[in-house]
Amino acid sequence: MARKNRVASSAPDDYRITPEPGRIAVLASGGMDSSVMLGWIARRGAAVFPIYIRAGLSWERDELAALRRFVRALKLPNVASPVALKIPMGDVAGDHWSMTGKNVPGYHAALSSNYILGRNFTLLAKGAIFCARNRIGEIAMAPLESNPFPDARPEFFRAFARAVELGVGLPLKISTPFAGMSKADVVRRGAGMPLELTLSCARPMGMVHCGACTKCAERVQGFIEAGVADPTPYARKRARPRLAH
Repeated sequence: MARKNRVASSAPDDYRITPEPGRIAVLASGGMDSSVMLGWIARRGAAVFPIYIRAGLSWERDELAALRRFVRALKLPNVASPVALKIPMGDVAGDHWSMTGKNVPGYHAALSSNYILGRNFTLLAKGAIFCARNRIGEIAMAPLESNPFPDARPEFFRAFARAVELGVGLPLKISTPFAGMSKADVVRRGAGMPLELTLSCARPMGMVHCGACTKCAERVQGFIEAGVADPTPYARKRARPRLAH
């Protein structure tokens, strides 16, 4: 009788990793979305491990500095100091605007112009190994309703979590608690948090936003639609943007 092919439901027992309860890693960029999500998760009592992934993008130094300031300002004992990990992408995407800082999508460009091929894929790949080595069973990231990209879909996250369990042995939950939320929703959720210490800009100058890129436009629009005063320092600030997906 021919032997039937069997599909393993998980990694072999010798390679299984049992997570420590109450731990969650947060993929944090220093931007408003992931920072507010970090603060919101931390207020719910979990032990939070912020992870910043350095891929070689032109704004990373300023983002990481913003993230560290934001975490310090939260003054929450259950939030660890941010860990910076590296997954260099310059060898495959060195000519992309996110690497060169040239031809950055402008203030009225479509939100889809912010797309970076495989961005969530690479963030999760590195983050999953960090979680496995630190026995963390959940990792959170903050895509919003305006994120139409292929690696921001629920089916992608389910497939990725399945691959991690099969290939690494860690039962990893990928949480996207802000999926379906708008930027204005994030602004409202961040009430009482130091939003002025978050950075959402493709051409920042320290903590000063350029005020001329799509990321800045989305931020400006979020505060306007939320009806909240914008504490962000901009090098130049225009009228309400006209953003399309």
